[in-house]
Amino acid sequence: MANVLDLDFDYFMGISNDSKILDEYKSDLAPSHKACYVSHYKVWELIAYHNYESALILEDDVDFEMDISRIMTKVHRYLPAYWEMLYLGHCSYEGDDDFYVKSHRWLGHYFVGLFKSKAPACTHAYAISSFGASKLLKEVVDPKEPVDVELVFKIQTGNIISYSLEPSIIVQWKNATNPSNVSPGKNDYTQWWFLKSSTMHHVGLI
Repeated sequence: MANVLDLDFDYFMGISNDSKILDEYKSDLAPSHKACYVSHYKVWELIAYHNYESALILEDDVDFEMDISRIMTKVHRYLPAYWEMLYLGHCSYEGDDDFYVKSHRWLGHYFVGLFKSKAPACTHAYAISSFGASKLLKEVVDPKEPVDVELVFKIQTGNIISYSLEPSIIVQWKNATNPSNVSPGKNDYTQWWFLKSSTMHHVGLI
């Protein structure tokens, strides 16, 4: 997909459920949820360490809109100058008029809107700014809930400044041969057809 979309990815090996690294982080989460949390936390550390202006964090079970580069070029025109997180994909509905920032047409009659985040469940596709990375490292420590739920708490209390795209332009996919590592029983064949033009479908992977 990286070649098709002309995107450059850096790959980070996720932390496994039985890794000794988990012992270094305080949390009473189940091993699978703790491994997910620590994997994201260590990526935040790398982003802060390298002082990246911003970074897009992706889990390994994602599918993209074919037109993602053009969509994001437009999104950045309207994204407020000060932001800490931006959800390009989520597992909730973020299109609340009370949180509306900007919407634009990008293909035919199809719209994508930019909203203040409300409750953007899932962590398969989100961007963070440099300041956002530093903020997350301080705010998301010893989580009592899975990392995506913990992030929603921080967003709803105003501790994290976050925006979401609706509809998602990056979605998860999983099935019997590609199950979730965090929730292996939830093989819901995530709807790639929610995308206007699925990259994985385009290249024949699904």
